[in-house]
Amino acid sequence: MPNIKMIARKAGVSISTVSRVMNGSKPVSPELQKRVYDAVQQMNYKPNSIARSLILKKTNLIGVVVPDVSNSFHAQLLSGIEEITAQADYGVMICNVYRNMKQQQKYFNLMLERHVDGIILLHENTIEELKEFQKMTTTPLVLASVPLEVSGIPFVGIDEIGAAYDAVSHLIEKGHKEIGLIYGDCTALGILRKEGYERAMSDHGLSIKKEYLTQCPCSVAYGYQAMEQLLSSGSQPTAVFCVSDEMAVGAMDCAYDKGLRVPEDISFIGFDDIEISQVVRPRLTTIHQPIKEIGKEAARLLIEMIEKKSRSVKTTGFDRSSGCEQASSKEESRIILKHSLVERETV
Repeated sequence: MPNIKMIARKAGVSISTVSRVMNGSKPVSPELQKRVYDAVQQMNYKPNSIARSLILKKTNLIGVVVPDVSNSFHAQLLSGIEEITAQADYGVMICNVYRNMKQQQKYFNLMLERHVDGIILLHENTIEELKEFQKMTTTPLVLASVPLEVSGIPFVGIDEIGAAYDAVSHLIEKGHKEIGLIYGDCTALGILRKEGYERAMSDHGLSIKKEYLTQCPCSVAYGYQAMEQLLSSGSQPTAVFCVSDEMAVGAMDCAYDKGLRVPEDISFIGFDDIEISQVVRPRLTTIHQPIKEIGKEAARLLIEMIEKKSRSVKTTGFDRSSGCEQASSKEESRIILKHSLVERETV
């Protein structure tokens, strides 16, 4: 098997020159570069990635913490991340924590042991938990679709409050005044989207009935149960805003089982615009967020942070503007992509 000494002998250069060419650590003349590359190709040389990572203190490996890899939303995020990491020659270590914080801590430690160059968090955490992560390592972190403001941790996503506001405003514009809310038990699905709902109702002079507010985890089954609870209150809203498409599909299923027609008797609007919103009948009106683009932008941002940290002069091989929707606002630590309303058949 060829090694770096044999490559140097074949190219007629020093071992250090071969190392500089392979690692891009220092400039080398085009003539010497060609001689080295020709020797590498002729001898089919493949450098030892482990040894190279020890020398460069860089593994070209990114960790991704996922709450549930089977969830369509997170699958799309991962697809965007992996598209960009592949272009930039980075590997991805996926840790599926099943919404379990103890499991997340275990995987976080494992990623640090594997010396990942950076970590993308798709899992909801508290600010305190994220600060603990920061104390453990100087490894760059990026939040994708998880809107928490923590100093030193960038975020990529949408305006959660504004998007929820637009959803409820659409229902109001269609003549609805009695509007229910099915929301989640975490930051994006709960606090922020609920705030958008409350702001829209308040700005349009509408009262909020507590019996129309139901909280549950994000799934079709829990959406069904939440709708059952809402309807059991004795009164019925004319429309319901569900903070995820999966919740909305479950809630619609419950409404049908209770003999209600959609949208004639009750209207629904969802959030995310995942595939299920387009195949369910009637097709779901929803808020579209560019899920895959969020994953792409998070990966681009993290790789930039890694390259900056390693002080490498090597380009990552992608165009930052390629395939990315224009951001409505962009700062060093927060990248906010545009959302939009998709009108279908349930309002």
